[in-house]
Amino acid sequence: MDGFDYLRARSWADAVSAWSPEAMYLAGGTDLLPNLKHRIVRPKVVIAIGDLPGAVEVEGDTLVIGASVTMDVVATDPRVRQHLPALAAAAGVVAGPQIRSMATLGGNVMLDTRCLYYNQTEFWRRALGYCLKAEGTWCHVVGGPKTCVATQSSDTVPVLLAADATIELLGPQGTRRLPLRELFQFNGMDHLRIAKGELLTAVRIPLPPAGARGSYQKLRTRDSIDFPQLGLAIQGTWEGDVPTALEIVVGAVNPQPKPVRGLDPFLGRPMDTEAVEAVADLVYKQTRPQGSTHGDVNWRRQMAAVHTRRGLLALARA
Repeated sequence: MDGFDYLRARSWADAVSAWSPEAMYLAGGTDLLPNLKHRIVRPKVVIAIGDLPGAVEVEGDTLVIGASVTMDVVATDPRVRQHLPALAAAAGVVAGPQIRSMATLGGNVMLDTRCLYYNQTEFWRRALGYCLKAEGTWCHVVGGPKTCVATQSSDTVPVLLAADATIELLGPQGTRRLPLRELFQFNGMDHLRIAKGELLTAVRIPLPPAGARGSYQKLRTRDSIDFPQLGLAIQGTWEGDVPTALEIVVGAVNPQPKPVRGLDPFLGRPMDTEAVEAVADLVYKQTRPQGSTHGDVNWRRQMAAVHTRRGLLALARA
């Protein structure tokens, strides 16, 4: 790795005050450190925030999870498993157990976009002529110089989006809350709508109502370690096999997670085989994976429909 100064923040405010355009925040480091070793990013200052306090708490009608809480804790905490089991399931399939014990919820939400042509060694990238996201002028995925389609590959984000989560940010201008749906944009080089130096400190999730059910399904080559080739979250409120509210979010296909549109006609009617097939077809039509992640794009698109069928049938029968 290139040399850098290392600062251990004593508080969230201390971390923000130490930030500069040449600095980066380091929590668990499971994504940032490999990127440092590959010289994808070259900060002059690394601000360590992984030891800052964070907890899982229920505040009134809201589940609050600190940004420094690890994926292992999110996956196993009884309050998460009780109120939002889909989030616990998503956290439980992030990478492997060693990484989950280090990786944080804040890091997973703010995860940098990934691409087959970007997340490589410096030697590999230089031999290819680099890419639009780093050091180059050409996107090898779309074959052009204007659009970067590096993929947002977080496992927890689709579930949090479907659950209408809000994040707390602390920056040079103070604190603010931002609906998670407003955080992401379709730009692999700049996919987060945040100000320079802003730091995620907590995630706030409304407690689901009675009858809530949800699921998260992940497509990946190796179940033991890999980033998702597709992540699909379903969250809804059910009366028997009838959904009265329904959200589906597809992740790991584009720089921006994809909430599925047009689900209202399926509310208030049994989620029978005909309805499941219709929803699966809707998800298929709205899912357009990019080749920035390994796996054939047409196969990944078909698997979005497959996982929709599996998820809806399981929830309708729960």
